Amino acid sequence: MSGIAPIKFVAIGGGTGLSTLLKGLKPHIAPLVPDAFSNAEPFVGQCGIGPRNPPQISLTAIVTVTDDGKSSGRLRGEFSVLPPGDIRNCLVALADEDRLITQLFSHRFPGAGAIGGHSLGNLIILALNQMNGCFLQAIDQARAMLGITARVLPSTLDRVDLVAQVGGGLIRGQVAIKSQNAPIRELRISPIDARALDEAVEAILDADLITLGPGSLFTSVIANLLVGGVAEALIRSKAKKIYVCNAMTEFVETDGMNAADHVKHLLAYAPKLKLDYALFNSAPISAEMLERYAAEKAVALDPPDAPDAEDSTSHESGAIQFISLPLISESRAVRHAPEKLSKAIFNIYSRGGFSPP
Repeated sequence: MSGIAPIKFVAIGGGTGLSTLLKGLKPHIAPLVPDAFSNAEPFVGQCGIGPRNPPQISLTAIVTVTDDGKSSGRLRGEFSVLPPGDIRNCLVALADEDRLITQLFSHRFPGAGAIGGHSLGNLIILALNQMNGCFLQAIDQARAMLGITARVLPSTLDRVDLVAQVGGGLIRGQVAIKSQNAPIRELRISPIDARALDEAVEAILDADLITLGPGSLFTSVIANLLVGGVAEALIRSKAKKIYVCNAMTEFVETDGMNAADHVKHLLAYAPKLKLDYALFNSAPISAEMLERYAAEKAVALDPPDAPDAEDSTSHESGAIQFISLPLISESRAVRHAPEKLSKAIFNIYSRGGFSPP
């Protein structure tokens, strides 16, 4: 059978940012049909974002495993398991939200008892890991339970912690780092020789398109680059690479940074990495939401051409093309709108860049 091969898409990150992106990508995941694309032409030209010809992707999500807070942190401490929370969020984002099993994976127990605060999905992944002794197999079994065809991979199977230079000392652990009243000066992982999952490296090297983010710059995005083999694979990969920046700054992590600073700090941890694009939000944020974030010492991140940005703008910064588009939605928080974000990424990929209307 011949046709157009799906885009081999790798999404790297963690936290709520990566799961938000995956929601937008979910409708574009190609069905698993054996040998359907064995003689297909590689994807080129216009995606055709409209409903008649939506782009199809073969998707792999690569997820950080440095979280040590809430349910994940408790399970790490009690059972010496890799933190399942970010993995679970990605699985739920890719699953059919109307299915009972998806709702069960999302259920969080109330109260302060032994299971209070735990997500049932985290406990299921823990149970699967204990049953077969393999975290990766546990993820695959959970993925099968949820009917997901995309792959979700931890960046490493080694038990790792983040260690940061904050103020005058070293702080260990993601929660402890984010709770400091001072900026992150340097970030590393412990053990420093942790190695990337082979399947994650292979996916990066085989990809057509790779996204980094959205998500916390240091603890969700850069954390993956610190795992031995990930940055090296990204440098070798011939895929188009897009960094998706958060719409708001984060106190401690990105306080006081502008758009270019985000890219500069990202590349400081992978100096030979050649990003093709950096994508920013240009939509205005309501005064009410700005006031709410101000209480957390967070502000809206101005896009590269602000304050005079149009609805869509781009300019060159070295070899990286900066692109600003209206990407966010507001409900209880400022988040990227999944459909807007995925559409923007496919447009960038299909056109080989971006030209303002």
